[in-house]
Amino acid sequence: MPLPFQPACLPLLLGALPHRSAVQALDISRRYAGTLFAWPQLPQRSFREQCLVQSIVGFPGLVVDAAALRVYVDRNEAERQVDSLLLAYLEHTIGYAALSADDAAGLAELMRSGGGRDLRAVKGQILGPISVALQLTDEHEQPLIYDDMLFDAIAQMLRLRVAWQELRLSEISPATIICVDEPLLEAVGLPFFPHDWDRVAAQIDEVLAGISGCRALYVCGAVDLQRLMQTSVELLIAERALYQHMCTSGCGDLIAFLERGGMVGIGMIPSDSEYLATASVESLFSEFAAFLDDMASRGVARDLLLPRTVITPAQSLGYLDLASAERALQLLAGVSRRIREEYALI
Repeated sequence: MPLPFQPACLPLLLGALPHRSAVQALDISRRYAGTLFAWPQLPQRSFREQCLVQSIVGFPGLVVDAAALRVYVDRNEAERQVDSLLLAYLEHTIGYAALSADDAAGLAELMRSGGGRDLRAVKGQILGPISVALQLTDEHEQPLIYDDMLFDAIAQMLRLRVAWQELRLSEISPATIICVDEPLLEAVGLPFFPHDWDRVAAQIDEVLAGISGCRALYVCGAVDLQRLMQTSVELLIAERALYQHMCTSGCGDLIAFLERGGMVGIGMIPSDSEYLATASVESLFSEFAAFLDDMASRGVARDLLLPRTVITPAQSLGYLDLASAERALQLLAGVSRRIREEYALI
């Protein structure tokens, strides 16, 4: 279900922040995030909060070796335990995929402290089935993307986890956004990749089907956005250059996506420390205005695009230093405010 309001270039965090304290991460998020709030993942807090581990913890046969900074699946154990996952999936027992406070301190702290009175929607996130299956290996370091049974089991596990997240977040806000992050999706189509696009889209849709609220997808790199717009995604987040590249052969797919209620996240805020040190609200606003002009010249009207857009960082902020991450949040809030004022979206 799309959001019950038009986001109109509000800021939206991708999720990860470099803080080790959940309280501090929530405080800084509240300071800059505005009315769309994402619970903070804290990958520098512990190995268990690394995106891959956090997304797939509890999977049959999973071994988390924090001392060696290694996570893998023991195949023998997976084969013994996978029936319990399948049963939970078939019965929609979402508690099977619950995250503990040790696994997601930011989420636990948000649930403890509440979202605030100005909150319009709350966002959760998880690594998607393609990116999980490419990174997660068995004990012999064979990626699970090559094992059809375990590849399907990953999607089933993630579907339960997004449903569990959404249920928890609905206690904070009736409007929820759950984002499936696929940073490795550009691997599709490479010679080593074992599946065609139809299989990839089916796995992504399998996870998105666990979401009753707004279904979001984050991608980066050389990804085919047109194909993604044919899935059940409702909010597609990517760097602005990807949208411009998609429109080199025409913007018909983007226009159709927006006209049927789809929304886009435009990654405008850099995630590089050096770039952040020199960027300003005005320089980034000028880049966004040029992007709008370019899209309008290709047939995407401003009054169609602007109300259906959120402004996001280009990539994760989770591995920046604290000062750079705060600078990114300042720019995110400032650029969003500047856009909303300039185009009378407030």
